[in-house]
Amino acid sequence: MRPTRVLAATVALLCMVPALAGCVYAQGCPGWAGYETPNDAAESAEAVVIGRVVEKVSTTDFNGARANVWSVAVTEWRKGDGPDHVEVLSPPSACGSSADPYLGDEDPLGAAVRHGASALFLVGDEAGWRTISPVQGLVELAPDGRIPSTWPAR
Repeated sequence: MRPTRVLAATVALLCMVPALAGCVYAQGCPGWAGYETPNDAAESAEAVVIGRVVEKVSTTDFNGARANVWSVAVTEWRKGDGPDHVEVLSPPSACGSSADPYLGDEDPLGAAVRHGASALFLVGDEAGWRTISPVQGLVELAPDGRIPSTWPAR
């Protein structure tokens, strides 16, 4: 009798593993690194551009959520190089289908439209440029034009 119970438990466990793995995969969201300072973010980025976020030009799918793509007028490439105009995806905080992909906050690149100039910390792939993080992908420049040494208070 005992071998039958062991066999039944083993079969039940083997049937659960794919279901659990599927659940994890379906619910998986990227983990975003946190950066202590804007300079830490700049060191981790593939590119750092100084410029002005001009306008939203489109939306696209990113991890199953709608993400905004913004036009950025670049005045300087502090890390990397490229044209004087780039389109940058602003990754949402949510993943999967969501009516509020930026989780109640304003899209950071949308807020940056009101900045005089910003530093954007970017990574690139075949789809183009995106900020390195939903919340630490850019920072408004200090009045003297430098990247601030600390993140602004939220």
